Amino acid sequence: MEGKTILITGANSGIGFATARILTEQGCHIILVCRNEKRGAEARQHIMDATGNKEVELLVADLSSQQDIRKLAEQVQKHYSKLDVLINNAGGVFGQYQVSEDGFEMTFAVNYLAPFLLTHLLLDKLKASGSGRIINIASVMQDKKFNPDDAINQTSSSYSGMQAYKTAKTAVLMMTYYMGKRLADSDITVNALHPGFIYTPQATRMSPKLFRPLMKLFSKNPEQGAACPVYLAASSEVKGVTGEFFKDNKTERTSPVSYNEELQKALYTRSVQWTGLEADDFTEYEWIL
Repeated sequence: MEGKTILITGANSGIGFATARILTEQGCHIILVCRNEKRGAEARQHIMDATGNKEVELLVADLSSQQDIRKLAEQVQKHYSKLDVLINNAGGVFGQYQVSEDGFEMTFAVNYLAPFLLTHLLLDKLKASGSGRIINIASVMQDKKFNPDDAINQTSSSYSGMQAYKTAKTAVLMMTYYMGKRLADSDITVNALHPGFIYTPQATRMSPKLFRPLMKLFSKNPEQGAACPVYLAASSEVKGVTGEFFKDNKTERTSPVSYNEELQKALYTRSVQWTGLEADDFTEYEWIL
């Protein structure tokens, strides 16, 4: 991994931070993407101090904003000749109904639309590496039924934070499988993973306080949660493996609906529209539009 350039979103805490630190120890050039500049700078300094590797950079972006995502991609396009690994780690669960500046329910915007848009805007840089890897953080929490339009037409009166999270993560899986097939003849692989339940304040804030101590006993710490992202980013065992879902470094099946190819295509088509992708965003992937 010496000299590999890796971009990790949501990298100032939790799994993203642990993944960044481990890969920095392996000699990688790490790009941290964080929403909060102060916290991002603190994370960057901590990683450099802990590893002795100064090849750690910080880019600031609010991934709920498509405008910010496009600015982030422009910075990567301008300053880096290639991107070896993209780890779409940033995400969250929102207890109350919120809408992004682009008009989308916040859980869907951050957990799904953000990685969808960022991934596509960086495809050329991943292609330039000769063996680009896209890694999407998904979950074992998945929908049994899925409708692309229902995913964005949630209302405050019927909103459930956990249901919105399941829907968004199911969409991530469908994106992973669809792109895995579409990029099969390229040098880019696309895989998703479940890192396990990680005990963090954000992960537990929707649970009753009474159960939080028990949750901590049965949860992974961020370093344990980083094991699978690191494996997919660095291991030669998964070279050429694409369109798969991993748990504990092994492939697993996901909900039946996530493999529905008609729904995958419908979601993909709608996602292109929702994110405003145009032909000028790409140089060689005609299948996208």
